[in-house]
Amino acid sequence: MVFRNIIQYIPYIFLLSLLSLFKVIGRKYSSNISSYFFTLIGPYTKHHKRAKRNIKIVWPRIERHEGNKILFNMWSNIGRNFGEFVFLNREVPQNNKYVKIYGIKILKKIFLVNKRKKKGIIFFSAHYGNWELAPKVLSSLGLDILTIYRKSNNKYINNLVQSMREKYASYTPKGDVGAKKSFLWLRKGKSLALAMDQKLNEGKIVKFLGKEAYTASAIAELAIRMNLDIVPIKTLRKELYNEVSFYSKLKKPSNHLTHEQKVFFILEEVNSLLSKWIKEDPSQWLWIHRRWSKDLYD
Repeated sequence: MVFRNIIQYIPYIFLLSLLSLFKVIGRKYSSNISSYFFTLIGPYTKHHKRAKRNIKIVWPRIERHEGNKILFNMWSNIGRNFGEFVFLNREVPQNNKYVKIYGIKILKKIFLVNKRKKKGIIFFSAHYGNWELAPKVLSSLGLDILTIYRKSNNKYINNLVQSMREKYASYTPKGDVGAKKSFLWLRKGKSLALAMDQKLNEGKIVKFLGKEAYTASAIAELAIRMNLDIVPIKTLRKELYNEVSFYSKLKKPSNHLTHEQKVFFILEEVNSLLSKWIKEDPSQWLWIHRRWSKDLYD
């Protein structure tokens, strides 16, 4: 146990030192340097091999140079996200040259309607562009947000990252505790933010990027049970700044459908939209997780 704590503590100290350095050198240099090192080291990791396989699953006939370009830009984006993370709780997105927000009028209209009804909103996005911006922007616009996250295996790093995130939003770990807290949160008229592209070993099987994938059904179950609006958020990295775009709420399924049909209707809408975004600019998505069934990776 002591040995394991020591092993976990070493990368924690390294990360803490790196984040402290980033604070000193500033956002621009942190983003550039981090991008450089991620593109340098990323291709030699096991994650690169999996990302390459994922791209081949989606586009079996993709040219090698096109696949490599997607992977290079993916590592660059991950690196920039890492380098920019420490500055999130310092910045106000609306007054920031590095962030442009679109669809605020759409969001305000949805928010005001639901506020009168004392209802929360379910937002969803993906690990796309600088995905860490979504909860920050929602919080800065006055919404009381809860986000579900996957715990890091390193407890020290997990506590560090969450202590930084929770300066601008509330977070709960994935699992039974997170599910219960999400339900209670929404019952209070507060809002929930979900990443809908995560790897799962259970759930409803719905096509994602043209291939069948387990998809978390909680977003649909909660929306149906509590009659809540579902609003997509797209985060997109541009050359000099990040975009955060709010879309119109998803169309609600017909009351003529069974409960199960309603769930599939919503999940198909969610996966279809995320797939569209990813196909528009594949390098912005996090390709490193095993997203589909194991037989596709043999």
